[in-house]
Amino acid sequence: MGFVASEFPAKTADRPLAIVKHFKPEVMLTNLEAEKNLMLDPEKNVGEQLFSGDSLITNEDGFALVVFMDRSVAKVKPSSMLILRGEVGTSTKEMSTRINLNKGEVFLEVQPQGGNDFEVSTNRSLASVKGTEFGNRADGYIWVQEGQVDVTALNSGQTVSLFEKMYAQVDEQGNNINSGTLSNEELANLDEGYEEMEQNDLIKKEVILRFRDQNGQLREVKVDVYEESNN
Repeated sequence: MGFVASEFPAKTADRPLAIVKHFKPEVMLTNLEAEKNLMLDPEKNVGEQLFSGDSLITNEDGFALVVFMDRSVAKVKPSSMLILRGEVGTSTKEMSTRINLNKGEVFLEVQPQGGNDFEVSTNRSLASVKGTEFGNRADGYIWVQEGQVDVTALNSGQTVSLFEKMYAQVDEQGNNINSGTLSNEELANLDEGYEEMEQNDLIKKEVILRFRDQNGQLREVKVDVYEESNN
C-alpha cells in the first residue's frame, strides 16, 4: 500500500519535491533535521523550494499554493500544518510523495501518477491517489471532486474507494469509515475559501530548479511560478 514515512532518508540532498508557488500573508517553513526555520516573505520567497522533511505552516489568516515537481498542486488553507515526505528520481516522472497533514485542511489536484505513489496521511486516515481532485482535513474527512481516492482507516485497515461527489469520515480511533454522496450544495460549501488560491491576478514567471541525480549529473526542471501584479 505505497510507502511509509520511515522509508525515506532524513535528507534528500538537493532534490526538491515542490515549490511554494504563491502564499499570503506569511508562511512558516521549518525542518528540524536540516535546522531550517524560515518565515517566508511574499516579496522574496516566491518559488521557495520544499524538500523531504520540510513542514509548511499557515497562520489563521494565511494560505499557500504548493506545486510539486510532477505539477500536482496543493492548496493549503489557514491554520494548517503539513509535512512533506518523498523522493525524486532522475526525472519528475519518478517520484513518490506523502503529505502528513497534522492540522488544518488541504485541497489537491494530483496529476496522473502512473506507477508512482501520492498519499495524504493524518493520525487516523490514509488517502492514496493516482490522479484526482480532492480535499483532505486533519480530522480524517476526505471528499472527492473528480477522480478516485482510496481511503484507509489506519488502525483497522478498512479501506473504501471514493469517486466523484463522495466523502468519507474516519473515526477518531482510526477504526471505522463512514462514507456517502454529497449534494451539489454540500460540495460547494466544502470548496469555499479555495478561490483565494487561484492564479487569475498573478504574473507568471519561469523558475529553473537545478539538482544532481544519483549519478552526479546536473539536471534541470522548469517550473512556472506566479507573483502578484503591482498594478
